[in-house]
Amino acid sequence: MSAPSLMEDLVEQILLRLPPEDPGCLVRASLVCKPWRRLLAGPAFRRRYRDFHRRPRLLGFLQIVQGDQPYYSRFVPTSIFCPAEPDLPDWLVADCRHGRALFVTTNPDVEGTLDLVVWDPMTDDYRLVPQPSLEPEDYMEYTAAVLCATEGCHHCGCEGGPFRVAFLSTENGVTSARLYSSETDTWSELTSVHHHKANVNFAASVLVGDALYFRGIRNHIIEYQLRTSCLSVLQPLAMYSGRLMTGEDAELGFAAVEGTILTLWSREADPKGVEAWTQLRVIELKALLPDYELSDSYMGLQHTWLPVASVLGFAEGTDVIFVGTFASIYMIELKSGRVRKVLDEFGRVYPYMSFYIPAMEAVSTTEQPKGSVY
Repeated sequence: MSAPSLMEDLVEQILLRLPPEDPGCLVRASLVCKPWRRLLAGPAFRRRYRDFHRRPRLLGFLQIVQGDQPYYSRFVPTSIFCPAEPDLPDWLVADCRHGRALFVTTNPDVEGTLDLVVWDPMTDDYRLVPQPSLEPEDYMEYTAAVLCATEGCHHCGCEGGPFRVAFLSTENGVTSARLYSSETDTWSELTSVHHHKANVNFAASVLVGDALYFRGIRNHIIEYQLRTSCLSVLQPLAMYSGRLMTGEDAELGFAAVEGTILTLWSREADPKGVEAWTQLRVIELKALLPDYELSDSYMGLQHTWLPVASVLGFAEGTDVIFVGTFASIYMIELKSGRVRKVLDEFGRVYPYMSFYIPAMEAVSTTEQPKGSVY
């Protein structure tokens, strides 16, 4: 291999290792010189870059905003990526996974009904999901989840591919579930479980293996096995407030804040196969967040005392959680302890994970560099 070719290959290997968590690195590198820009803009490099990293990254999050309107959802970027329309009036975000966001919105033409919408922030495409065949009163308490339907997908570029939507509702102590497939445009048969204390809660789910887990309003956990359509109820957690998450070994986990202490839990089986919650870590938030953010609990809008801090969201496949205080939301990397303030508001967080390579216009391949650029 000639010296120029060797140097070109070395430069490409370096550029391949630019962190996808900060897509702006690619843009800044493209401004160094025209050969670099030509390389970065080419489809071959972009394909290799995606294959090299092989997993989606956190690009932002969706939150529910309450203001003059009854509600609306907003996309908050944590990188240079931002959709064309970050504000989504009348859309209530229910879940976000595998590069897609799921919303519920009331149908103005039919009283007592709701619509489900799957949105791709990367392409700004959306798809209306047909309503599950339930009576309107059946989803007074409901929740929903979205996920990719492609087997073995790394979710680094499955935008526009097939997806599934799980819809759960509770009525008179009976929790029911259906699964929608975008490939067949149909819902599965109804499956139900009777448990008078396991009403579903409108909150984000967590995907562990081939099962979705939902937090009930009385702390019970509802498990929905996607392959078998089996619905079951797990024993309640000892902590009232917190967030389901995936553990370090891809098992079901839980994060909660008591006072200023963040605790991480994992659901593990003992030698006899009995599953129970085990505490994994204890983190003092005073060591991570500013003192003024961790004042005593304060009086909320309904004259109730609110906690000092709360877990608001978790980015699946990462070690990133979102913790909110009375006036701010912080993003915390659990392994490194790095903390970043992302918003001066409080509210639920639905992390958006995908793989983003900024569009860059390639320079002419016939244009020769002036002097050495490597």
